[in-house]
Amino acid sequence: MTKSNQTYSQSSKLVLLYLLVLISTKSFSQELNIGLQGGYCGGNQGVNYSTVGGTIEFRPKQAVFSVNTDPFLVFDSASKTTLFTESAFLKLIIGENKLRISPAFGGFVRSNKNAGWLIGLHADYMVNQTFMVFAKGEIYADYYKTTTYSHFGASETSKTMALSVPVSIGIKYNLFHKK
Repeated sequence: MTKSNQTYSQSSKLVLLYLLVLISTKSFSQELNIGLQGGYCGGNQGVNYSTVGGTIEFRPKQAVFSVNTDPFLVFDSASKTTLFTESAFLKLIIGENKLRISPAFGGFVRSNKNAGWLIGLHADYMVNQTFMVFAKGEIYADYYKTTTYSHFGASETSKTMALSVPVSIGIKYNLFHKK
């Protein structure tokens, strides 16, 4: 198989998979919310970072849990570095009216190979049946390896944990709202 045929074959598989997921979620889901968020993140050392990213929330019909992912960037203006974080978590949805309070728990990975768990509290306010405004605060526990060198040439590697607390506000749009 030539390279162009392989590319075409892979592209057609992705399009087919996308259509299958779109049709099945459109038929069986209550909500598919996508949105944007921004905020600040504080860490162990008291340093504040800016954050910006997206949010995707999938909630099946009659479910009290939703499945979420929040890809976002962390900007450190002092060292001029940017860190990508991808989180996946479940939210327990409490409330069905205009205001929903939701504890969240899950895990994440970062572009610097750190990984760990997260817990948080989210508040969603329904502006109408299509748009919502949200605020959230979470605690991220980063686990990573550190190497300590001794004066005599030997080194020791250990696991270290650091906490960070991102706080964000944002908007979400329900793609599957029935008009």
